[in-house]
Amino acid sequence: MNHVFGWMRGFCEDVRFSMRQLHRAPGYAVFTVLVLALGIGTVTAMFTISYGVLLKPLPFRADRHLFEALEPGTKGEENFDASYAEITQWQQATKNSADVGFAWGGVNILDAPAGAELVSEVAASPNLFSLLGVQPMTGRGFSASEQITDHPDVVVLSYTMWQRGFGGDRNVLGKTVHIGGVQHTIIGIMPRSFEYPVYEDRAEVWVPLGRNTLTPAANDPYGSPFKPLVRLHAGVLPEAVEAEIANVHAQFVKRDEQKKLHLVRLRDLLVRDVQPALFALEIAASVVWLIACSNVAGLLLARVAARRTEIAVRAALGAGRWRILAQFLTESLLLSAAGAAGGLGLSMLMLRVFRHMLGNMLPLAQNIEMNWAVWLCLVALTLVTALAFGTVPALLAAWTGTRAGLQSGGRKQAGNRGQNRLRSVLLVGEVALSIALLIGAGLMMRTMYALRHVPLGFRTDHLLLTSLTVPSDLYKNQDVGVNAWQPLLDAVQRNPGVKGAALSTVMPLKHPIELLTIVYKTDWTQDNVDAVVRAASPGLMEVLGVRMRSGRFFNEGDTVTSLPVTVVNRVFVNRYLGGGVALGKQIRFGRTPMTAMIVGVIDDIHQDAVSAASTPEFYVCIPQVARDNPLYRALLSRYMELAVRTEVRPDAMIGELRREIAEANPHLAIGDFSTMEAAVEDSIGAQKLAAGVVEVFGGLALLITVVGLYGLLSYLVEQRTQEIGIRMALGADRFAVVGMVMRQTLALMGTGVAIGVALALWSNRLLQGFLYGVSPSDPWTMGLAPLGLVVCGLIAALVPARRAASVNPVEALRTE
Repeated sequence: MNHVFGWMRGFCEDVRFSMRQLHRAPGYAVFTVLVLALGIGTVTAMFTISYGVLLKPLPFRADRHLFEALEPGTKGEENFDASYAEITQWQQATKNSADVGFAWGGVNILDAPAGAELVSEVAASPNLFSLLGVQPMTGRGFSASEQITDHPDVVVLSYTMWQRGFGGDRNVLGKTVHIGGVQHTIIGIMPRSFEYPVYEDRAEVWVPLGRNTLTPAANDPYGSPFKPLVRLHAGVLPEAVEAEIANVHAQFVKRDEQKKLHLVRLRDLLVRDVQPALFALEIAASVVWLIACSNVAGLLLARVAARRTEIAVRAALGAGRWRILAQFLTESLLLSAAGAAGGLGLSMLMLRVFRHMLGNMLPLAQNIEMNWAVWLCLVALTLVTALAFGTVPALLAAWTGTRAGLQSGGRKQAGNRGQNRLRSVLLVGEVALSIALLIGAGLMMRTMYALRHVPLGFRTDHLLLTSLTVPSDLYKNQDVGVNAWQPLLDAVQRNPGVKGAALSTVMPLKHPIELLTIVYKTDWTQDNVDAVVRAASPGLMEVLGVRMRSGRFFNEGDTVTSLPVTVVNRVFVNRYLGGGVALGKQIRFGRTPMTAMIVGVIDDIHQDAVSAASTPEFYVCIPQVARDNPLYRALLSRYMELAVRTEVRPDAMIGELRREIAEANPHLAIGDFSTMEAAVEDSIGAQKLAAGVVEVFGGLALLITVVGLYGLLSYLVEQRTQEIGIRMALGADRFAVVGMVMRQTLALMGTGVAIGVALALWSNRLLQGFLYGVSPSDPWTMGLAPLGLVVCGLIAALVPARRAASVNPVEALRTE
């Protein structure tokens, strides 16, 4: 016990002594804490994001036992959907090894007190909530009897839907609401933390699998695909369950279509697309931290050299090497702790910015928050940081010879040759790491420039987009094109602020779905081909600002009684007609074959994303798609997108247009309005995010390196005052002194640049998936980024160099 108290007393004495030393050098202390705050804050922010997305347990019971099935596809392993008949066989085959639940996701219209809106609907098996280990916070879940045909319809609301659509009304249970025109009774509200992340759209309402999905699927082994969710029993290996479900799956597919199913842990499946990006950003954050540690270590080495006399005196008075080592490590710990405090504030600021950027791009973004794991990481990072930059200087201080220190008298020295060499190595390492980050940031800047200058094939100015959905049963016996879409379009076009308006099943960059259909071989193609088919109203291309390459687009003369016509894009013509004449040729398409004549060719449009190439597509005219047309149900019966070109600023018309659409058809669910310019920004969101984060890290690396170089050179110039005074007394002029400092700086930075460029060539493969229109070894970026750092470094070195040149030789020699 006495030994422990003695250790604590010694530690407290070291803390007091270190605080006095730091108080005597406030500039050094503030600079060091600032640099450490940047490094520690960056790593803490990235760890918070990575832990929340990659490591924090899902809000389900024992989530490590939850699995989904994948199957091989054209783009690697793809999500697997099964029929109800197959899943019931899974449940029988795995009853001793796993529990199997399932769900079906879609969209529907909910008539809430706040107004009709399009919601993400999930139809769930009765055991799904219990399989996940989550129950409604208020009310109850579904029972097996609620899948019986004559049972009343019920619904469970998500917490978000309860707040948004019902104002958080605590008396909502037992009330009724219309979903898809059908009355449902509200029986439960899910907890706030609960999100079902299997589908891209977060579930907003939950209904039991029943009349519209389960019953038809029972007799159709290929109908109504469901997404199965498997919970393994304790001690059961995934391979065992895979074998059991593979035997079942083989009974439902043809022999030549059989693919091996693979169970993947639910968390791994959710984060597989973002894991490489987060890994790359973690490395970038770690590089910033390493630069900060190297910077402070170099400065601390210079400080140890300046305190050689003090260290030697303490050693001569009886302080042992371990005592000196402990004192210097304590000082490092104090600096690291202060840096961690500043880094905590910086990380919270960065998280606010990143959370705003990441909210719609990362799965499980709601988990990004400060928690016990982050606090533990911060404490561990504080200790590791103190050891990283403080160990070598502390060892050098403890092992400095007493005689060498006393012989230096009171003279200021920059240290021995070995310490100078070590400082140079640290500075070279800083520059190399900074170059690698700056080149990565430069490549992302080039990518953003390329994306913003891609010819999209349409105009983005003064263009508003929104989605429209009609209840599935409202126009059951009517033509929805005649009775819903055309009257709505007429109402919008009457607005004096509207220059033009058009409807389409798909608008560029905003569409959630598309229909791929078969185009049968004719005299102009050898085989059947695949192409995307879309329905559009006359005037769409004029509203979007798309150029006609030849022929015309649809007009008022294209009706249900006129000759069926179609318009194709240039990719379609080049790929399937060899770039020849398309006008007048016939297209025969659809599973129930129909024929249309090509009357126009449009320019290629970037439909899916700014960075995605155009694909073969053709359009059919909405007025020509009548109820007896095979495409009617797939294209027109439920969902449509509206494009409006305005005379005034588009966002100023959103409220007015929303009211007009609601008045024209109060049964429609109107989606969120957005400008086409915003849609373009959303399309490049992944690259924009990566560019933003890498540029922030690159900027921090540049700042730390340049400020660190300035601080270190300033400190070294101060310690070499007497040496510089002697040089000037012996005839060296000011230009020679400035040249000496600048040459030394340039030599160190040149070495760092060479190593940094080589490091960047190796590490840029981490960014390759985000690059567009630029090579990972782009020569312009490889040249300009190092040049920028060298220029900034030389500017930072110029101030200490001029200070050195202004030394008065007489005053410098008097201090001898």
